[in-house]
Amino acid sequence: MTPQTIITLARYIFNDTDSVLYRQSNTELLGYVNDGMQAVSALRPDWFTSIGDLACTAATVEQSVTFVGAQSLVGVLSIHGGAALTPFDMMTMNAFNPNWRTDTAAAATQWSRMPNDPLRFFIYPQAPASQTLDVVYTAIPTVLALTDSIVEIPSGYEGAMVDYVVARVEQKDDEHVLSGRAAASYAAFVSKIKGV
Repeated sequence: MTPQTIITLARYIFNDTDSVLYRQSNTELLGYVNDGMQAVSALRPDWFTSIGDLACTAATVEQSVTFVGAQSLVGVLSIHGGAALTPFDMMTMNAFNPNWRTDTAAAATQWSRMPNDPLRFFIYPQAPASQTLDVVYTAIPTVLALTDSIVEIPSGYEGAMVDYVVARVEQKDDEHVLSGRAAASYAAFVSKIKGV
C-alpha cells in the first residue's frame, strides 16, 4: 500500500479520474493521506510503537523519552541487557517512602509515568552513570511521499485510508456537503480502524 494507490482508489469514489483535468491535485490528496496517518496514530497508537535504548540522565529520578519522532511513552521494559522494571504507584511511593526521589543512585528497579506528560517518567532509584533503559514508545508517523510504502498500517486497512481521503475531499466540495457523504466516509474510516 502506498499513498498513490490510496489516492487512485479515492479518485474513483469522488469521480475525479480524468488525469488531464484533475479537480484535486496529487499534492493536496497526499496531504490528506498524511493527515490520515496522524488520525490513525491517534486511534491505533499500537500500530506505531517502537522499542528504543534510552540513556538515562544520571543522578535523578526524572527521565524523558528523547527519541526524534517520539509521540508518547508506552512503557519501560528493563535495564538494557539486564533486569526488568516494574511499575510503581506514585501515591503509594510518596506515602511509604517520602524521600524516594533522593535515595542513593543504583540500578533502576521500578518506573512510573509523570502525570500529564506523555514523554516524561520517573524511575526508582536515581539513575547511576551510564544506565540505559529499554523503553516502548509511540512514534509520530513519518511524512510520506506518493510512492512510499506504508508499513505502520496493515495492508488490509487500505480501504479505511481511502475513506479518510474521500471524507476530506467531500468536506470541501460544496455540492456534496449536504449529502452527508463526508460524514459517512469519516465514520466508515473510524469504524474500520477501531474495528467497531
